[in-house]
Amino acid sequence: MRPFTLVFRDETLEKEFQKVCFETNLPQIRVCLALGFLLYALFGILDHWIIPDAERLAWIIRYAGVCPLLAVVFFLTYLDVRHQYLYPLMAFAGLIAAVGIIVMILGAGAPGSYLYYAGLLLCLMFFYAFFRLPFTTATALSWGIFLLYEFLVVRADSISFPVLVNNTFFFIAFNITGMSAAYSLERHMRRDFMQRRKIREQTERLETALQEVEKSRQEAEEIAKLDPLTGLYNRRYFFAVAERELARYRRYRHSLSLIMIDLDHFKLVNDTYGHFIGDQVLQALAAAIGGLMRQADTPCRYGGEEFAILMPETDLAAAETLGRRIKQTIESAEIETRKGAIKVTLSMGIASLDGVENAGIEHLVDRADHALYEAKYSGRSEIKIWDKTSAGTQLELIPLS
Repeated sequence: MRPFTLVFRDETLEKEFQKVCFETNLPQIRVCLALGFLLYALFGILDHWIIPDAERLAWIIRYAGVCPLLAVVFFLTYLDVRHQYLYPLMAFAGLIAAVGIIVMILGAGAPGSYLYYAGLLLCLMFFYAFFRLPFTTATALSWGIFLLYEFLVVRADSISFPVLVNNTFFFIAFNITGMSAAYSLERHMRRDFMQRRKIREQTERLETALQEVEKSRQEAEEIAKLDPLTGLYNRRYFFAVAERELARYRRYRHSLSLIMIDLDHFKLVNDTYGHFIGDQVLQALAAAIGGLMRQADTPCRYGGEEFAILMPETDLAAAETLGRRIKQTIESAEIETRKGAIKVTLSMGIASLDGVENAGIEHLVDRADHALYEAKYSGRSEIKIWDKTSAGTQLELIPLS
């Protein structure tokens, strides 16, 4: 910021300040324009007694020139007129008002020729403080009026020398005082603008940083939900979702089904081809499961080669249909690996809560797990549905890898 003119060295910053300053001061500018109009018009009442010899001239200046001009500028503040144009218009209206008073002084005899001088000082007050003109504009306008007054009054020789000296000293003192006040006010406004701008930039940077942190947190939470190998949900997230779905089940009494899937002879795949190929097989199965899911379903890697699919608002028949589609998709295709194509089979256990019983998630998992073991015990590559009859059967626990 330049110390004498108070103008920012950065032109973009200066334009931003002028715009913000104008928008902030706009209500006061309107009040001052209305006040200036009112005072300029009301002082016309004094013309009849103080300057009767120049009354007609004064009224022409007031009511045909200055007041209409102030009214036009006032109404322009309510239109979409940019501040770059309104400031010059306000300065021009102020200049015409001051020149009008000078003309009244020159055209009137005593005592009006020196009494109306106070009107010029009132104009300076508006320029420096009320109109909120830029410091440089207000200063140039006020000193210009002073020089014009001195030139015309001296040239016309319309007032005595002592009065002229008195008026000159008062004019200079008023200008210096007004400059000091305007300078201090605008410097404060510019510093406040820079401080607010700095706070806004810091706030924006903080908000951006917080958004990045929130984004990272959400990404971390999302990653924490997933199994790193298959990209399906992990067991911990599966049970979190299961508890929410169980609450909905108890509230609305819709069916809630679960499919447990086990990859048959997966230990043999690992022993024959290696764990890397086994991982590729698991990824292929996970991709097939994910591609067949509805948006409401929650597929997860339950552990090892075992997968689970939680299906809200789904009965046993619909769950079995999905299970058969997954089984057919995997068993009818060859999984391409680095050591050639591999065919695998699946065993599945399916269980459901029918909307009537008040069972928990552990019961649903136990039932689907029981049905899965029944499928494995029956020779693998089977789909078994849990029912109360199968629940009473005691299965021999044998290695099912």
